Formats: sequence, structure tokens, C-alpha cells
Amino acid sequence: MKTAKTIAELIELLESRSLIFADERKAENFLLQNNYYRLSGYWRRYQTCPDKGDNGFADGTSFEKVVGIYRLDASLRNYLQNGLGVFEICFRSKFAYYMAHSEANGQFLYLHQSSYGNKVSKNEKPDDLLTSIKKELNRSKEKCVIHYKRKNEDIPIWAAVEVLSFGTVSKMYSRWTNKEVIKKVSQSFSLFKSYESTIHIIRSLVNLRNLCAHQARIWNRELIFQVASKTYLQKFGVSKERSQWRIISILMLLVDGINQNNEYSRDILKLCRQEEEFYAGLTSPTL
Repeated sequence: MKTAKTIAELIELLESRSLIFADERKAENFLLQNNYYRLSGYWRRYQTCPDKGDNGFADGTSFEKVVGIYRLDASLRNYLQNGLGVFEICFRSKFAYYMAHSEANGQFLYLHQSSYGNKVSKNEKPDDLLTSIKKELNRSKEKCVIHYKRKNEDIPIWAAVEVLSFGTVSKMYSRWTNKEVIKKVSQSFSLFKSYESTIHIIRSLVNLRNLCAHQARIWNRELIFQVASKTYLQKFGVSKERSQWRIISILMLLVDGINQNNEYSRDILKLCRQEEEFYAGLTSPTL
């Protein structure tokens, strides 16, 4: 059984593995504030072969170098959260609008089981989604929802879409049976060429959003779902199929399209390319 080590002991352990410290006092404070195992996800790329128990560091690797990468990753998360917010608001709005106008009383279709296909993931039941929707609405304290609850009326989609989680909204979209609605939403984003590609991209964006929301590492992390190389992705450089750079590139294109300028992609590119190793960890991850 492993016992808890003091920060001084952890620094001593890292030094025995050839990690260089320019200022141990600053390093102690940083480790206290940021957690040794959180940082370990960043320095694994600089270790010889940690998967096989060789935790020694490559020659010249410093603690300060790892911290620099760590801080760039934190800055990147902030940019990504902002961009994801822009896309999410736009996507919610368009989905709600086209749904509400798809037929008479279309604003309440999301509350009907018949609006959703029965194809679900493993360990899910077809009606689980509707159950989740109702639970999220019931626990909401937003005035736009309480207004309808007090009147004992169903909540229209334009109000519901503001309080449902993005994960839930993405599931609604992926299972929506009215393909005309899906088509209109997809075509409103020039990047989405088909229903299948739209679902795949949104699923990856939801995963990225979750990583950012939990302050998780983006750098040197492979995607859960690979993103095939497309001509439009080459605008931002070559990257591996499971690299975070693939979905970040898609987000940059989407936000630039929504904002009708390239300021978002310009700022992210400036941040990510200022450090060669940081950029490499995004385009060619190893973990």
C-alpha cells in the first residue's frame, strides 16, 4: 500500500528521476496548489517509458518547462470554453426554432416519446432520454420554467432548451425522428455536410465541453471518437485522427462562421503555436 508523501518527498522523488528544479520553494507552493497527480499527466510525455515503469525524465527536462505547458493548457481551456459557449447557444437556438416551426404545436414535440428514435446506446432504454428531460426541467429554478409550472402548462422548447444540459440536447438531436428539422439545423452550419457527420462532431464537442468544465487536461490527450481528415481541417495544419486538434479546428471554424470573422481562430492559433511542444501535444498526442 502506498503512503502519502509530503511535497518535499515528492520533489525528492522527481529529482531522483532527473527532473530539474530551478526554484524548489516555488515548486513546493505550485504542487500544493495544483496536485502532484494532476501535473503527472503533463510530464508523462517527457518520461522515458512510464507505461513500462521507467519514469526517468529525458535529459534537460525541467519542472518549470512542465509548468509552462500546464499554464498554456489552462489558457487554452478558457478559449475553448468561450468558443463552445458561442456554438452551444447558437445550436440550441436553431434546434428549438426549427423544431417549434416544424408543425402545429411543434414547441411541445420534445415531450413526446414518438419524437425520438428507439436506437440507443448500450445499457440505455428508449424512454431514458425523456425521463432525463423531465427531471432536468423539474429541478430547474429558472424563472422561464417556473412561469409555466405555476400555470400547470407544458414548457415550450424555446424555454426548455435554455435549462437542459447540452449533453441532453445533443441526445435529443441525435435521436430526433423528423429529419427535415435535422436537415435544416445541419445546413445552417456550412461545416456540417450530413446528418451523420453532424452527430459525430457534436458528440465530440460535448466531450470537449465536459473536459473544459472539469478543468481536465486537453494537451496530449487523445479523442474518444476519431475525427477523419477533411479538406477544411487542413486550414489549421496536419494532425492525427484522434488528436484534440481535430475537434479544436472544427470549433474554430464553427465559431468563426457564427461570428463572421476569424478572430477566434486567430487567437487560438497564436496561443497554441507560441510553444512548439505545446502545439505538438495537441496535434500528435500520446496519451
